[in-house]
Amino acid sequence: MITQGQYFAGKPHTPEHDAAATELLTRVNLLLGEAEATGIAQSICPNTGTQISGSKGGSGDGGFRLTTATTGAPGSSHKEARAVDVYDPQGHLDNWLTDAKLETHGLYREAPAYTPNWAHLTTRPPHSRKRTFIP
Repeated sequence: MITQGQYFAGKPHTPEHDAAATELLTRVNLLLGEAEATGIAQSICPNTGTQISGSKGGSGDGGFRLTTATTGAPGSSHKEARAVDVYDPQGHLDNWLTDAKLETHGLYREAPAYTPNWAHLTTRPPHSRKRTFIP
């Protein structure tokens, strides 16, 4: 389970970010619970100590990002508290996920080929409206 404390990692955020993160993490945690119930083991990132992927040194950029963050795209859904990178070093979660499962949970993901070692999950639909999309 990913908590809001882990997601924000002490970074300042607004009430709007809190609301968006609550929606995101509720959906993601339900999905992760379903995956675990079917035998998909959850992994802890050694850099963050959580299920959130992050770079060496524990920057936490797999969770919420400040608007000044240089990680990712300038308009990243992470900066709106609408995306999280779930640590998935063996690709088990990405291999288990289908567009139907994503739709059931109201989520979208970047195509696994573009997210080695993590699964990028978001509540923000891409322009293509595809559940699995190329960033």
